Amino acid sequence: VSTAGKYVQMFEKKISKYMGVKYAVSVTSCTAGLHVAMIAAKLKPGDIMVTSPITFVSTANSALFTGCDIAFADIDKESINISIKSLKALSDKFDKKIRAIVPVHFGGAPCEMEEIKKVSDNINAKVIEDAAHALGSRYKNGKRIGCCENSSMTVFSFHPVKAIATGEGGIITTNDREIY
Repeated sequence: VSTAGKYVQMFEKKISKYMGVKYAVSVTSCTAGLHVAMIAAKLKPGDIMVTSPITFVSTANSALFTGCDIAFADIDKESINISIKSLKALSDKFDKKIRAIVPVHFGGAPCEMEEIKKVSDNINAKVIEDAAHALGSRYKNGKRIGCCENSSMTVFSFHPVKAIATGEGGIITTNDREIY
């Protein structure tokens, strides 16, 4: 029995339809998904990935696996998600060295993706959403987290403590054919 057989393909299609995204690729874990996302974003030594310090170690480690440096943006004390003010300050400080921004939808609460996208567009960085806890959550505009409207990719977890568990596993969503 193949681990990438017809049921995996059916699952990926159902997830992409549910999220309202063009593509979904299953992986062995959210950690693996974040690592694959960093590779797809073409991160390399000397690049900087910015994320929140309020997350599981996989978020930062996924960038370290590519040889990339990490910068932590502070959190917004109201949402516990990445602070846009702190993100803007880091983008001013590091400018073009930031190649990826990885907001974490902490506890499934949506980050301010439109503002994050504006920052990323100014510095030509990829946005990769860490949505390990956000399956089924929605942005303020009603669209599902994972639709990739303001990001290149979104990564989810199916670990036993998550909303939907498959024992282990994860999935990456994207609208970008090249990334897929």
